[in-house]
Amino acid sequence: MPLSNAERQRRYRQRLKARASGAAVVEQAQAAVERAIRALWDYHERPSPSGIAWSDIDGCRTLEAYRSELERSPTNLLQACRAFVPDFSGLTPDEALAVAEVIAIADVLRLSSPTRVPADVLFPPSHG
Repeated sequence: MPLSNAERQRRYRQRLKARASGAAVVEQAQAAVERAIRALWDYHERPSPSGIAWSDIDGCRTLEAYRSELERSPTNLLQACRAFVPDFSGLTPDEALAVAEVIAIADVLRLSSPTRVPADVLFPPSHG
């Protein structure tokens, strides 16, 4: 049964309230990690700069195998993300943003200075 407009608005207000209170921070971090894993996988699916498939290099032929490799060590995901610093070359703007978000979360959790991400990497000037 479709939701009424009032019910949609009520749920939207609940999500805004949870976000403002910090109650949804874990879910937001989990979503950011999922976006980053997906971005890294999308990059992985493109040929490497040498033209060799990444799966021939690292042996990961499915998203599940790639995820398992990232989960094998607590630092693997962050190392994979940081491999694109400083210029995020090879990533689309959306992929770069997803990777940069995970780096930013890690920096906050380690109480370290934020990693600088050039604005033009994440928001390239439009060509037109």
